[in-house]
Order: sequence, then C-alpha cells, then structure tokens
Amino acid sequence: MLAMEPAKGFTFEYGPDLKKISELICNTWGRPCWNYDEGLLGLHINRPSGDSELNVAQISEDGQVASFQAYMPFDVQYFDKSYKAVFASFLTVSADFQGRGLGGPQQGALIEKAREKGYDLYITMCEVGAVSNYAVEKIFKRMNLPVKVVNVCRYAAAVNEFVKPVLPEKPSGNTRIAIQDDIEKLKPLINAVGTNTKLYKKIPDEDFSFIFIDRPHCKTYLYEKDNKVCGFINILKLEVLEVDNDNKTNIYFDNVSFGDMPDDAIEEFIGDVMLDLQKDNFYTAFMPNIGYTNIALFKKFRFRLAPRELNLYIAPLKENVLPDGIKEVDSFYLDVY
Repeated sequence: MLAMEPAKGFTFEYGPDLKKISELICNTWGRPCWNYDEGLLGLHINRPSGDSELNVAQISEDGQVASFQAYMPFDVQYFDKSYKAVFASFLTVSADFQGRGLGGPQQGALIEKAREKGYDLYITMCEVGAVSNYAVEKIFKRMNLPVKVVNVCRYAAAVNEFVKPVLPEKPSGNTRIAIQDDIEKLKPLINAVGTNTKLYKKIPDEDFSFIFIDRPHCKTYLYEKDNKVCGFINILKLEVLEVDNDNKTNIYFDNVSFGDMPDDAIEEFIGDVMLDLQKDNFYTAFMPNIGYTNIALFKKFRFRLAPRELNLYIAPLKENVLPDGIKEVDSFYLDVY
C-alpha cells in the first residue's frame, strides 16, 4: 500500500469547516448543480453514525481550501453478506489550484484512512462520461486495488407544469407528515427497504430520527390506514443553482417504501404527496430508478426517465473480502447523488 502524502505545498485537514467546503463546491462545480450549502452537505456527512475523520480537505500554504472529498460510512448487504462500506462523494478541486496534483492525494488519503479503520468496500457514483470515472479508475490502479462498475442507472423525473393537470382535487386524508413519535412505527418499514436487492444500505437505529425527521431540507410523508403506517416517502427540497442565476427548487425522493400496499393505495399516496408539494413551488421532481421500489405508478404523475446516466462503482478495500470477485447488480438501495 502506498503512503499517501498531501500534494507539495499543501496539508491535510480532516473534518474541515463545512461552510468553507460549501463555498469551494458552489464556486467550482459547473451549473446547473445543487446548492451545496452547509445543510445539504451536513445531511450526508453529519449523520450520527458518520465519521468526521472520513472527510478531508487539502489546505494551501496561505490557508485556502484547495480540494475536498468525503466518505459516508454505511453497513451494506452485498449478495447476502454484510460489509462495512464507505460511499465516496463531493470530490472537488478548486479552479485556482487545478493542475497542482491534488486529486490523487485527495482520494488516496481517504482510501488509506478507510482501510486503517477496517472498512471492507468502497462505493461511489460517477456520471457516465465524466472525468471522475477516470480519476476513480486511476487511483485504484495506482493503489493496486480492483474497481468495477456494477450498475448503470438513471433518474425518473417529472416537471411540475406537467404534473399539475393529473393531480387529485383534494388529499385522501390518509397521508400526513411524520413527527418524532412516528419513528417506532416506521422502523419495520425502514429495516425492510432494499432487502429485495443484492446491494442495499442498512440504516442504523441511531440515524432514524436524523434521516427521517431532523436533517436539513427533509420531509417525510406517511400513509396511514387503520392506525397502521403502511408506507413512507422521504423527500429533500433542494435549491438548484442555474447559469443565469434564475435558481429553482427541485424535489428529490430520497427514501421510499410502499410496504405491501396495493397499487390503488400507492397511487393515492403519491398523489397526496405531489399535491402537498405544490406548496413548495418546485420545478422538477426526481426519483432514482434503481430498482428497490416499483416506480411504475409514478408514471401516472408524468415521471419519465431522464437521459443522465450514472455509473455505480465498487472496490474491495481488503484482500479476499470478495472471494467471488466484484459482481454486477440489477438493482440496489443506496444514496444516489
């Protein structure tokens, strides 16, 4: 294993100030992109089960944040076996420091840190055709570790102007916003999400309240019949930074479970949610088409597959942790962003 040092003239800073990281990302990434404010970064990085040592910046000699990347730890089930995994995201190199060799050390330092902490698997997503694919493949080749694309996925998206004509006239009365006291009712559904796939994250109990109730930009809807919670839709309300500064609000369906609800109830539930979201004056709603839940009934509300494709990568961080090799999956339940 290579000893990874920061780029010449820079130092590593673990657990940096997210306000500075927000400024770095928003000033660097091409638009349109999410407004990666402290809240949006924090809802991924600052989960109770997170680890501040798994996000690192490189700092220049004059104190500027030059690059950043974060790993979010998860327990995952992959082909019926449990693993400790890290999900890599937010890799950014400031335009002011590009060409200074920061990308390799930035990634390598976190790979080493994850291995030191005993993690089994590395997982990340890259837009098909983006330079980030090359960066991932290059660093793992340099570190003599295998890495492979195991799935290519897309979003389903619905533009609100096309959604409005097919909305119900009024809510069903079976849908409401979740509160803290609902967590116990939600637990069986949360623990069952994704178990129909060969790759899924397992949300720890300590994260339940944060993910479904407390985290920034979040709202969770419940569908309740006969005092029983039958399903949930957990959404994020996110600002999109546009090239012309005419910023928009988009809705992202982050965690969804319909349990054993019949199709008519699912359709009613989605209709209630889309109707309530009109209060947020959103432009587009997105639902990852990754197979852990049936999104066919979203089509009634004008959800269609978007052209953007994402590669899902997996790499083992330990020798022989995947004795059968890195296997492709036809569906999965992970964070997609």
